[in-house]
Amino acid sequence: MEELLKLKDKLEKMTSAELYEYVKVNYPENRDAGLGKKKLVIRRVLNLEREKMNQ
Repeated sequence: MEELLKLKDKLEKMTSAELYEYVKVNYPENRDAGLGKKKLVIRRVLNLEREKMNQ
């Protein structure tokens, strides 16, 4: 859980363009996750990370 909080802080400090590039590089199968408002993109990334942790 602590890892998710650190990731959230890191994502919030990014600009929208940096956030889009981050999603594009780290989640190539979900490129659409980088589209939309910044808060929504951060929520999608955190959800993707939670799914990875649960598997």
